[in-house]
Amino acid sequence: MTQLIDLDKIVSEVIQPKKKIAIGGGAMLLKPMEAIREIIRQEKKDLHVITLIGDLDIDLLVGVGAISELHSSYVGLPMIGMAGNFRRVLEQEKTLTFHEWSECSMIRAFQGGAIGLPFVLIRTILGSDLVKIRPDFEEVTFQGKKYVQVPSIFPDIAIIHAYAADSNGNVYYPKNHILDAFSTLPALCSDQLFVTVEKMITREEAREITDRLMFSYLDVDYISVVPNGAWPSGFPPFYASDMGHLMTYSGISRNPDGFQTYLEENVLKQEGSQ
Repeated sequence: MTQLIDLDKIVSEVIQPKKKIAIGGGAMLLKPMEAIREIIRQEKKDLHVITLIGDLDIDLLVGVGAISELHSSYVGLPMIGMAGNFRRVLEQEKTLTFHEWSECSMIRAFQGGAIGLPFVLIRTILGSDLVKIRPDFEEVTFQGKKYVQVPSIFPDIAIIHAYAADSNGNVYYPKNHILDAFSTLPALCSDQLFVTVEKMITREEAREITDRLMFSYLDVDYISVVPNGAWPSGFPPFYASDMGHLMTYSGISRNPDGFQTYLEENVLKQEGSQ
């Protein structure tokens, strides 16, 4: 049964050490940023995080030492620059176990998890260094053709940000967007689904947008209402990525004192909006 409860309570009860947590969104769009900030406020640690494309969400979590293991195809601030905390921890501190994927291999692994396959076979990374650095990626031959056998992804819980939910627990898209799959893919292969939404809508309003159903109440475990919950990542068509804020973050977070100042002003005060 879908539970509509406060964000802090969901994070307190559900986000626990060594949980495999899939985070939706990507490329500074559709990220569940207020949920990420709440995880930091509650000082959650030793998390195993999976995200197709990581940006501010991952850099914040890595910066506070919340993640011990990370699966992703890319972590950075697109159009701005490097994710400073992520790069520092990997290159200097070496306290993060990082499992690198290609975008295609990760998408296929999400799809495999969604239908319960233990692995998927792909050809796009044949001959790449990924096969060398990932011992769980294995070259195999099937019917005379070479493939790479990639393990499917099975997160314990997915966290995504969406448009709206009704009182039954159904979740809706605002409109079709090219990056919607960045949220639906990790959600569909996870044991539990935690959705923050911009707003609640009535059943009458829901009947008018049934063609935009994102998740049935049967698939949703937790819902929390968090207006502007993706900020400073964008949530089209309602608000764009706050590039000014993200550029400021990129500059200020390059040293520990600057990063701590950012946390105090933008995360720990529990504001998380413009």
